[in-house]
Amino acid sequence: MVMKLIVFDWKGPMGHFRKLDTNSSSLSYSFPSRITIIGMIAGVLGYERDSYYELFSNDKCQIGLSVRTPIRKLFQTVNYLFVKNKSDLNGINGHTQIPIEFLFPPLEGSQIVYRLYFWHENKDIYESLKNHLKMKTFVYPPYMGLSELLSSLDFVKEVEVQKIHPNTDKVKFDSVVRISEMQEHSLELLPSSRFLKEFMTRSFDKERKIIETDSYLMEQNNQIIGILKVPYYQLAYDGKTENISFM
Repeated sequence: MVMKLIVFDWKGPMGHFRKLDTNSSSLSYSFPSRITIIGMIAGVLGYERDSYYELFSNDKCQIGLSVRTPIRKLFQTVNYLFVKNKSDLNGINGHTQIPIEFLFPPLEGSQIVYRLYFWHENKDIYESLKNHLKMKTFVYPPYMGLSELLSSLDFVKEVEVQKIHPNTDKVKFDSVVRISEMQEHSLELLPSSRFLKEFMTRSFDKERKIIETDSYLMEQNNQIIGILKVPYYQLAYDGKTENISFM
């Protein structure tokens, strides 16, 4: 059986993906978690909030992510209404200022770009997303973490992928990688390497209770070179070959 993936880009001028362990200061991940990506895709397809977690569970849906632009982080202070109950929504208690960490592209006027790789065992869901991306007909508009941070989706390609079983060869990966799936001491360190580890939620149940978490490794220039303990996937398009691992 040939496995195919939908490849598409998620672009925006700025983003904020709130860390699960943040408190009064809203820190941001450098890239969206698997749960966040699923939420965005579910919105594009028109699913209601909290109705899709089991449908896009790890055993039914696979998602890979490649960070295509370096990420800058800046804190901005945002005014929120000071609300303790519903009666405070009229602003009677004034405002409170909350520091929020925002993501920006490397250059002013450019965009953050995340490349996503999507597979689903349900062909109707798979084809529906492909058609929505090609036609740019989104039921709910995509945004990067906050509804004010509107973004865009660009279909790139549908590609066949080759499953590569674990071996002893070091491989350059074009996606973020789960640290738990890497062989110990296999990561290659280059003089230019700039690694970042993010601890994220992998999956929810239907009541939004966390089922699984994991740590992910990102390198600013997509230079993760190492050995995985699990299969990875190789795809070729636009004259290039990429190796990816699913989130």
